[in-house]
Amino acid sequence: MAKAITGAFYLTEQVVLTAPNVPIQAQFSLASYVDVAQRQGVAIESVDFMFQGLTTAGVYTQDLADIDSTNALPWSTGAQLTDVQRGTLIVSDADRAMVASGTLIHQGYPTGGLSHESNLYPDNYGPVATEEARIVVNSELFLTGQATADFVAANNLAVTCRIKARIVKLSERDFMSIAITSSAADN
Repeated sequence: MAKAITGAFYLTEQVVLTAPNVPIQAQFSLASYVDVAQRQGVAIESVDFMFQGLTTAGVYTQDLADIDSTNALPWSTGAQLTDVQRGTLIVSDADRAMVASGTLIHQGYPTGGLSHESNLYPDNYGPVATEEARIVVNSELFLTGQATADFVAANNLAVTCRIKARIVKLSERDFMSIAITSSAADN
């Protein structure tokens, strides 16, 4: 059983999508939080994906219609968080390394709308006390984002991942179990 040794804190990272079918990846460093000798890991309680327009001048906007305001074709973008490096491609939702994923769907301009969903578990695991948190003992997490072929951005799309986490201390048995599962996911 995991015992929280810190209160909740947040980690945030972002990728900026500028072209279709080009995966972009960023890394969360957990090296300061994971300690093998002390059997410390990171318990992820929830993951949120946020999508914002980003002009070529570097100005953020909530008006996602400005991203692709002339494209009548529908497009989507996916974002994934994994605890094992799988390269920069989007991976299967069945992958054991998957921590969370989210999707933004643009139905085409001007008649379509936008929808956003977190599409795994959902990405709210629960508090450490209920043992529903996703516990990670790897030193990095990987955020990958990619837009589909019909994404024609006049501006860029910023995909931000925000993680609510705690540092936890694990029993030797639990730490080894998580480490073995994580290394097995690497194959």
